[in-house]
Amino acid sequence: MKTILRRKDDTSIFCPPVRQRHATFTVKTKVIELTVACTLLVVGLFIMTIAQ
Repeated sequence: MKTILRRKDDTSIFCPPVRQRHATFTVKTKVIELTVACTLLVVGLFIMTIAQ
């Protein structure tokens, strides 16, 4: 998506699009964190049920 910024003196500059590669890395990190958290939660609940 192209972005053209207009200045007060009616000149414009072109801003090239930012790469989305960094955003994909962030999404992968969030998915890994969520998977680990859910796994630990399930293991903790399993241990609590066995301990009773």
